Amino acid sequence: MDRLVHHGEVASFRELCARVLTPKTRYLVLDLDRTIHLGRDLGQDLGWELCAYQGYGSAHFERIAGRQPSGRFLFDWGHPRKTVRYLARSLRIWGYPGAYYGFWGKAAARLDWLRRRGFQRFVTDPVRAAQRLPQLTLLRHLETTSEDVLRELALRIWQRHERDQVIDRDDLAWVRARWPQVEVVLSSASPKPTVEVAGEALGVDHIHYSTLDHINSGEAKIELLRELCPRLGDPEVEVVGVSDTSRGEDHCWAGHFTRVVDINSPTPFPAIVSTASPLLEVHSATLLTKHEREQRAVGHPQYVDARRKKLALAQTKLELTREDLEHRLGWLLRRVNELASAPGQISGDIAYRLAVLQEASTNFVRA
Repeated sequence: MDRLVHHGEVASFRELCARVLTPKTRYLVLDLDRTIHLGRDLGQDLGWELCAYQGYGSAHFERIAGRQPSGRFLFDWGHPRKTVRYLARSLRIWGYPGAYYGFWGKAAARLDWLRRRGFQRFVTDPVRAAQRLPQLTLLRHLETTSEDVLRELALRIWQRHERDQVIDRDDLAWVRARWPQVEVVLSSASPKPTVEVAGEALGVDHIHYSTLDHINSGEAKIELLRELCPRLGDPEVEVVGVSDTSRGEDHCWAGHFTRVVDINSPTPFPAIVSTASPLLEVHSATLLTKHEREQRAVGHPQYVDARRKKLALAQTKLELTREDLEHRLGWLLRRVNELASAPGQISGDIAYRLAVLQEASTNFVRA
């Protein structure tokens, strides 16, 4: 790439767009979960909400739904039998998928020896591979109720987390006014009801979501984008992608887009990409939520959300050119090229070493 920029804290999404969009930008691709909202997975929350709706029954759920601020478990200890029935139903649906993801996803992300075993098992990052079972479980579970119910639940979740939004409808309207040629795509691994509600609330041009036949994550997002933009990868068609890149799911965007931007990210885009990539620039920024901006405006000294402690935040601006990157990465870049160009099919062990080196590149450029 030609340029890598860590912006630190940026005043707003509009200011960030002013730094990365150009008159040649044709598509602005947005991830949804943990990108539009800080630390919120709205698709996952829909699964939790449906468990409560079905476990308690619609009438009782309506009476107690206001007690569910987090979108996860909803306890009503005033009615223990109903609560036990709800928890038992949830365990039957999510017990095994949750344990599977807990082992190959969360545990493997923290234990290097287990992560290496996961690469040997899946020949890809085990965290992303382990997501498939919960994703399919969620989609099958959603088929047990009507679209009207799912849409109502998804709308409640959207409204509940308004304070955590970092991008809103007015932001995207401002983008269109300044760059009228830009089409906004909301591309998410979440299910249809969640993405439809979000797309309507934000006023985007296109939505892409997961179905049982198409889990819209990783490279699968690129497949749908190619249908919309057959010239994806053409240097004359600028595509800008904005994602929190949680779990590295959207790192593949760097192989297809003109510019990629990670916001509020625990796993920023790596600094090394394939020579076939049309990527020109990588940007990284911290964007405040609606609530954080309100707290800062009234002079609250602790306006930063506690959840940001887990994020890799850059406090000051850092800008590196291609020459700077080559100088800093040096031996690491040579090692990646050696592994990537090795003859034969990439094994799980090589995939693991490539992933470790790419992740190390993120730390090297920040040093």
